[in-house]
Amino acid sequence: MVKVGRWFLLALPGALLFAALLIGGVEALSGEQSVAFAASQHRADNGTMCTGTRHAPSFGSPVVVNSGEVICSNITSFGGTVVIQGEVKGNVVTFNGDVVINGMVDGDVTLYGGSVTWQNGARVDGNIHVCGGSWMGTASRLHGSVFDCPRDVGQLVFGDGGASFRFWSILTWVALGLFLTSLLPEHVMIVRTTVQSKTRRSLVLGLLTILLAPAVLAVTVALIISIPLAILVVIGLIAAWALGTVAIGWIIGEYIVRTVAPRQNKRVLQVVVGLTVLALAASLPFIGWFVSIGAGLLGLGAVFLSRFGTRLFSQPRQPLSL
Repeated sequence: MVKVGRWFLLALPGALLFAALLIGGVEALSGEQSVAFAASQHRADNGTMCTGTRHAPSFGSPVVVNSGEVICSNITSFGGTVVIQGEVKGNVVTFNGDVVINGMVDGDVTLYGGSVTWQNGARVDGNIHVCGGSWMGTASRLHGSVFDCPRDVGQLVFGDGGASFRFWSILTWVALGLFLTSLLPEHVMIVRTTVQSKTRRSLVLGLLTILLAPAVLAVTVALIISIPLAILVVIGLIAAWALGTVAIGWIIGEYIVRTVAPRQNKRVLQVVVGLTVLALAASLPFIGWFVSIGAGLLGLGAVFLSRFGTRLFSQPRQPLSL
């Protein structure tokens, strides 16, 4: 049962990554079926044929669509520059990367932490979403609208939870993950090992902790009359939740990077990719809350089983390596 849960934990985020990239973010990410339909419809209209597709996301390397190329798929890039000299029939999404357009994009362009360079031959038949970056172009060749991140805190907190919320959520978790794995790599490694070896027990303990926490806080305040102690308990729970979530994000990132880009299988990239996928999955409609709470409970239980990453609950099958 534990092995089944472990494989489910590793396989689900991979599917959620593509789901998040296809349907998340203020109409920024659309499904491959709609792209294929639009492409086939376009070929019926003017006879333009597709020369290729790009289904796999790019990690760290530039993506170039040369002049004369017609790409009939979405383009997704993590940490790389996307240069479009030809034509893209699909959405272009970049995370911490720039987009240079000197051709045509028949879809939306979405950037999380990057800028759009608009050259003379650029044309976009869709919307441009820029969160944490900049855009300067000619509105006459943009057949859509430009959306930016809200600068008002109230709008960010009480808004529709669109691209801006995803951007700040991803940025926060990635920064926290890099901080913890750099400052306390052994602790995070022990927690993630506990998640993998004691999946069911970690989940049960995390659930019991959340169910009993309100009663413990109430007794602490009522009997001991120590509000500072209650505050420390809350801070400890939040810290444990964050540490456990980062550990699970690391597991997810290692699995994805090892599968998609084994030559770039390094800790920093694993943490960035894993927490990005986890944050995107948590923002999905209907199932996002289950993903977020499930990962948090599993990580929380592993943190307490390992005593905040200070000891292994059981001997690992393989030596731990950072």
